[in-house]
Amino acid sequence: METKLSDETIKQVTLEIVIDELELDVEPGEVDLTANLIDDYEADSLGLIQVLARVNKELAIRLPREEVGELRTVDEIIRRIIQLRAAGEAVNEG
Repeated sequence: METKLSDETIKQVTLEIVIDELELDVEPGEVDLTANLIDDYEADSLGLIQVLARVNKELAIRLPREEVGELRTVDEIIRRIIQLRAAGEAVNEG
């Protein structure tokens, strides 16, 4: 039985993953959700791929690696996760 995660839980888990994988020395509340991860947090493509891999594993979703170039902020990643989960639930219900 799959547990539905709240949007807030998705946000918190994603923030923790980003902070851990990009080795940021900040608290989750200090992360600017709209900051560009590459320009502002000095992430590289490998770091972003690692973020997506952990998001996929920990949130049990399928966020394609090809989207790494399109998802430049934490906010964009969170919105995409919520969108994918909603689409998956709609498919599972149908």
